[in-house]
Amino acid sequence: MRQFFRWVMIISSVVATVYKYRYKALDFVTKIPFLRKLLVRLSMNIPWVRQKFLSQMFRGL
Repeated sequence: MRQFFRWVMIISSVVATVYKYRYKALDFVTKIPFLRKLLVRLSMNIPWVRQKFLSQMFRGL
């Protein structure tokens, strides 16, 4: 039981830290061209994200 509580605390701490600094992490990732390209490629594989991007791009046409 003690081991389980320890893992829960570790995972909670990591999630809270990532959530707190999410914009700084995203800014860091988008400054590196290779990671930016990878991020865009991975996000365009998600149908909901791809639909949102494409509908916004072609809205004015």
